Amino acid sequence: MAHLQITRFSSTLQTHMNIGVILPDQLPQAPLPTIWLLHGLGENGTCWPTRTTIENLALNYQVAIIMPNVDRSFYMDEVNGLPYWTYFTKELMPEMQHLLPLSSHRNSNFVIGNSMGGFGALKLGFSHPELFSYIAALSPVINLTDIIPIMPDVKRVFGEKIPEDYLQNLAREAKTDDLKTIKWYRTIGENDFLKPANDQFTHFMTKYQIDDNYHVSPGNHDWLFWEKEIQKVLAWLPLKRNA
Repeated sequence: MAHLQITRFSSTLQTHMNIGVILPDQLPQAPLPTIWLLHGLGENGTCWPTRTTIENLALNYQVAIIMPNVDRSFYMDEVNGLPYWTYFTKELMPEMQHLLPLSSHRNSNFVIGNSMGGFGALKLGFSHPELFSYIAALSPVINLTDIIPIMPDVKRVFGEKIPEDYLQNLAREAKTDDLKTIKWYRTIGENDFLKPANDQFTHFMTKYQIDDNYHVSPGNHDWLFWEKEIQKVLAWLPLKRNA
């Protein structure tokens, strides 16, 4: 696999941003199916290759992996900071699809994220079901009040009041039929402090008849758990495994 680090100036953020990229050594004639791999709080776009075997796993598939950096933004346009959501959806995605041999077809675009990145993955699925066909959230933040003890800069992102039922409200605003066209996958460790909110979210998804394939497995909110789960997610995606 080719492992690239791209640094480009963002007109949206008015600063240089780093993007990690994994590509097959031998590029096919057709545009590549693409995994948008999202990082968690306190991490950046370099965490997945350094904390997991994602590059070795990607050897088994003809797939591109894009690992953006959005700092501590929770994939939001920050109330008292920078517009990272606009950067990701309006600038980064189309620019990467223009720069690299990436497919822009929704059936070939998948989002995976852990923790804060899991929140981002679900947000992308609810907000832009026309762009993605598979969404996988590993130990996702569901209830934003859960992050207050570990995020001293929370007001920079969300302002004075933390939104309640943020993801649920996005789902309510979307067309349910559109959300049903997406394959959803969500997983949490038995000892994860985010498990109660994830359990409750399952009831919400069931109410809206959205099958999100919720899995509870032994583990905590850490990279040991995510390393095991990312293997399951890649096997779940509609990717052709190399012989």
